[in-house]
Amino acid sequence: MPTKYDVFAKIIEKSPATARELLFDVPVYNHIYKLEKELLVKKRGNILIPLRNEKSEKIFEIIKWCLKNGINYNIWFRKNIMFVVEKLALSPTRIKYISISKNAKDLELINFLSKNQLLLIYKKNPKLWILLNHSIFEKLKTLNSKKLVIHEKYLSFNKILTLVLKTKKQIINPFGIKIFEFLAGSAQLEGSTVTIGETVEMLTKNIYPEKPQEDIQMIKNLNIAFEYCTNNLYEDLDIKKIKKINELCLFSLHKGAGILRKNQNKIQGNPNFKTARPKEISIKLEKFCTEFNSVKSREDALSKIGYIHNEFQHIHPFPDGNSRTTRLIVNWLIMKFDLPLLILKKGAFEKYMNLTKLSKKRDDNSLRIFLLHIIYHEYLSKN
Repeated sequence: MPTKYDVFAKIIEKSPATARELLFDVPVYNHIYKLEKELLVKKRGNILIPLRNEKSEKIFEIIKWCLKNGINYNIWFRKNIMFVVEKLALSPTRIKYISISKNAKDLELINFLSKNQLLLIYKKNPKLWILLNHSIFEKLKTLNSKKLVIHEKYLSFNKILTLVLKTKKQIINPFGIKIFEFLAGSAQLEGSTVTIGETVEMLTKNIYPEKPQEDIQMIKNLNIAFEYCTNNLYEDLDIKKIKKINELCLFSLHKGAGILRKNQNKIQGNPNFKTARPKEISIKLEKFCTEFNSVKSREDALSKIGYIHNEFQHIHPFPDGNSRTTRLIVNWLIMKFDLPLLILKKGAFEKYMNLTKLSKKRDDNSLRIFLLHIIYHEYLSKN
């Protein structure tokens, strides 16, 4: 059955339109009445028109974010959402997880936040967590007229390092869900609309979703590039291999695939992000490969994960596909030492981007702490 917010979303999409033109299979007049009463919609004769005010704008922003990321927006409008978020925002030392998870509906929300990496678990028993200070919570706070303060309190590097080092050695399963999650997440960071489930269907059953061809090709390319990394896992990294990874990532998507850029590259939306000048790229890549190949232990790999990620992105050697190439190289490094994959999901995208391409100041330590929390959270969720 459609919800009030389904009706509101459809009115925004089709406005101006009559109730019949919204094309719902069941009558939605009661929902329209509630939307009118809440000053979200007005009628002009039989025509429905969305109203623009602070409340409607926040609802629309939440719906838009969810549609973009393939998330059911109705979950953010549940009656218990702010109760759960407010409790999770408190320090785990001040509130027991059991007190907010004993209710089935509350637990469903908690699992949703955890599954999408808006909530990062770093201990299972007793359960301890970090709630990410995502902009979606700011919208919810305004919408519900609540005072909400979220403090992201991460473990120190040494503490989270110790936890990740204790993880079991990971054997790469080419058909494992973790690989599909990595592929989908990396592509979604670049604007792909292909979901994890659709990625599995594509790569295991050759069933293709009704999505833009570019999005589908991006997933196929990443899969081939990932396979290239695993096939060369125990060989030294060099410029030739880096070019090959980028070439595979951009096959049929960019004419500069695998070719070092010859022009200065600017990061859209962040003038503070400095990339290497074209004449410096080869020298910096040689140094990067030397540093990568010098890693000889699990501890060293995790210690340098922030540097490896940031250094490659700041070199930015190609006209396009640098971030996809970066994430493949980072996973090459940690897979080499049988560590869990780095898998990024929608809830963590904002924090990840703010620590990488949208960062005002490079901070390798904060990035490595965040990435290690992501790695450990995903490990705990599967074990």
